Amino acid sequence: MKKNDIILVVVLLLLAVGIFIGYRLYHQKSGSMVIVTVDGKEYAKLSLSKNTIFDIEGIDGGNKLEILDGTASIIQADCPDKLCVHQKSIHYHGEKIICLPHKVIVEISGGEVSDLDTVVQ
Repeated sequence: MKKNDIILVVVLLLLAVGIFIGYRLYHQKSGSMVIVTVDGKEYAKLSLSKNTIFDIEGIDGGNKLEILDGTASIIQADCPDKLCVHQKSIHYHGEKIICLPHKVIVEISGGEVSDLDTVVQ
């Protein structure tokens, strides 16, 4: 390869990385609620705006979910590997924390949190 070929490849790679980073930054939306599912069934919906610690009874054990300053994280688990505890806090729409041994999924959603089931006009 010649010098100009190498320069072209480097410029194209930098351009691709720049477009990817720009797209990710522009399209990431902060979520407003946490949806907890256990064994495929919805277990709880919690607001990200309210600081709380929530106990989750999963399959063969439990987890402790902490919502603090708009982020959610698993702070305690009694599973053998504790991978869910070591995952970073989440707050963007679509991010998840998964505990496979307990079949627990904690997911951020962008929907509005409401105590009402329906709106009547």
